[in-house]
Amino acid sequence: MPKFCSNGHQIEDAWDICPYCQRTGFQSVGGTSPLTKTRLDTAGNVSNETSPKLPPSRTVLISERRRPPVVGWLVALTGDQKGEDFRLHEGPNVIGTSADCQITLKNTTVTARHASLRYQDGRFFLTDLDSTNGTWLNNSPDRIARVELKDNDLIRIGDISLKFKCL
Repeated sequence: MPKFCSNGHQIEDAWDICPYCQRTGFQSVGGTSPLTKTRLDTAGNVSNETSPKLPPSRTVLISERRRPPVVGWLVALTGDQKGEDFRLHEGPNVIGTSADCQITLKNTTVTARHASLRYQDGRFFLTDLDSTNGTWLNNSPDRIARVELKDNDLIRIGDISLKFKCL
C-alpha cells in the first residue's frame, strides 16, 4: 500500500516522515476504492508538560480533486506508444513532449508544445502551435493551422499518427 506525503512525494511504508519535505504521509486505503486517500490527522498530538498523554491519531478522508469529464480520446497508431490512449477533457488539451502537456508523446519529431486540441461548446478544434514538423489531418498534403475535428479523423503530429474519437 503506497504512502504519500501531503506534498505528493511517495514514501516508504515504514517511514513516518517524508525525507524531502519533512511532512507525515497519507496513504491509499486498501479496502476502499484505489482512488480514495486518507491522511493521518495529528492535530493536537503534541506532548508537553501539561498533557504528557498523547491523544490518539485518527484517519481523515481527503476528498478527491474532480477532473472535468472525458469528452473524447486520442489513440496512438504508430511509434513507441502505439495502442496507448489519451483522454481528452473539456477546454484545452496540449499535445507535446513537455511534462506539463495533457498529452505527452515520446518522439523526437514532436515539439515540446506541438498542438492544442480544444473541446468547447460540443465541438473539437485542433490547432498547431507553430511546431517545427507540423500537424496534419487525414493524410492531407497540407499542414493545418486550425481545423475542426470529426469523429475518426486521423491526426499526424511529427511522425506519430493518432486516431481521434469523440463521445
